[in-house]
Amino acid sequence: MKKIFPIIVICITFYACKPGIPNEFIQPDKMEKVLYHIHTVDGYIGTLQKPDTAKIVASSYYKGVYKKFDIDSSTYTKSLNYYFEHPDLLNKMYENLIKQFEEERKRNDKRVNDEALAIQRKELAKYAKVLVVTYPSSGRPKFNFGTTPFILTSPAVQ
Repeated sequence: MKKIFPIIVICITFYACKPGIPNEFIQPDKMEKVLYHIHTVDGYIGTLQKPDTAKIVASSYYKGVYKKFDIDSSTYTKSLNYYFEHPDLLNKMYENLIKQFEEERKRNDKRVNDEALAIQRKELAKYAKVLVVTYPSSGRPKFNFGTTPFILTSPAVQ
């Protein structure tokens, strides 16, 4: 018994010091992706006006996230609790998530700005008139709005 006890203690010590996250929990890279999708769903749900509709939609979207990553809600909850107990890992994931959401926001802002600019150009093109300036041999220049590109005329050109 005296020989077995130290061996058991050494085995337990090595097992307890095993690096990494136990396999029963979602690994950090996968958990980060799951959290990204969960927070995206949370953001969308927050835009819905009716609480009953939000609950129904949220439930189906969360199930879709779980299915996509081949997990269930209890595995997600257990894993999230594990990461709450290891805030250094959770903070690292959230730093990456913040960067991802900021990059996505920049892409969306650029797309929206590009679309708005295209719409403004279309609207301006509808109302744009062409300025035709005529310089008679005597007197002041005449300005007319036409439908052709800018034309500068003078007596020598006519």
